[in-house]
This record gives sequence, C-alpha cells and structure tokens, in this order.
Amino acid sequence: MDSSFDWEQRYAGSTQLFGELPSDLLLTERQRLQPGFTALAVADGEGRNGVWLAEQGLQVTSVDISTTAQQRAQALAARRGVSIDTLCIDLMDWSWPAARFDVITSIFMHLPGPLLRQLHAAIWQAVKPGGLILIEGFHIDQAKLDNGGPGDPGTLHSEMMLQKDFPGAEILRLERVPTQVEMNGKFTGEGAAIHFVARRPKQT
Repeated sequence: MDSSFDWEQRYAGSTQLFGELPSDLLLTERQRLQPGFTALAVADGEGRNGVWLAEQGLQVTSVDISTTAQQRAQALAARRGVSIDTLCIDLMDWSWPAARFDVITSIFMHLPGPLLRQLHAAIWQAVKPGGLILIEGFHIDQAKLDNGGPGDPGTLHSEMMLQKDFPGAEILRLERVPTQVEMNGKFTGEGAAIHFVARRPKQT
C-alpha cells in the first residue's frame, strides 16, 4: 500500500482531490441501504461516500490513511448536518473486527494484487452474515485508456478477480460500467469501472 506520507502529500497538495459527489454505485444501490445500518467506508478519503451514507441514516465509520483527508471528511459531515466516526489508519495494519458491519464499501481502492486479496479477505471477515459488500473501482479495461486511473494494470479490477476473492458470496451485481474520471476536481474523460454488490450469506 502507498505510504501515509504519499497520500498525505497528495491530499495536502489539493483543495479537493476527488470531489464531494458520492460514488455512482452507491447512488444506484440506495434502495439496499437501510437507516440504522452500521457501515464501514474503506479508504474514504475526504468523506464523499461516508458522509452520503450518513445522510441516508447509516451509522458510519470512515477510515483512511491521510489525516488531512479525514479532517476534511469531518468538516464535510458538519456542513451536511450529519455525524461520522473517522479513523486514520493503514488498512493493512488494522486489526479488523469480525462480523461488525451491515455494509462495507470500497470505492476506487487500488492496491497491488496480493494486497488487494488481503483487503478483500479482511472485508469478508468484517461484514456481518447477511451484510452487504459494495465495491466500485477501475475495470481492467481502464488500462487501455489515457485519462487517469492507476498506472499499474495489476491494481485494476476484473469480474473474475472479484468472483475469486469472494467465493462464498451471493453476488447481486457484477458488471462493467462507464464512469466519469475526476482528478483534482476536474473531469478528464470517460473511463471504465466495475460495480460489485454481494451479500454474505446468513449463518444457518
């Protein structure tokens, strides 16, 4: 995973790195999100997704490696009239809780393959039986484009990869979709994303 210094420098060097609009995936899956659900927003940055979840009535824990980003997330929540818990951590070093959250979101979280597998295993551990996992990220096809996204194709998502990483999940949605790429508050063109929605089966 990138060091905290790298991400802290990146956020500190921009007034708003990824904008304030929530993920397209979250907007289209609003009907699955019930007030009172506990939610973990993984790598939530400046809070665009965690704050939106709180606006839907969820109890949100927003985690990110950048102190600057988490401070901005709290400021955004205050402006929107909601509250979130923020936690500044390196997800690779975190002692993930077991079966804690009703919803876990991972939005444009890109890591080298082995670390991404580790992250997905941790997410599976932390979601409750019957809980939801929502992942949005750049599709492997993004490597063919020239308008942003990770430079390393090994960090991109594919349908096969997500199926392998969550073998016991009930897959509710898995598709390649177009996305508007935004960097440093500016749109750089249309990219390729993947939307993944899965439920951890309830224990019998």
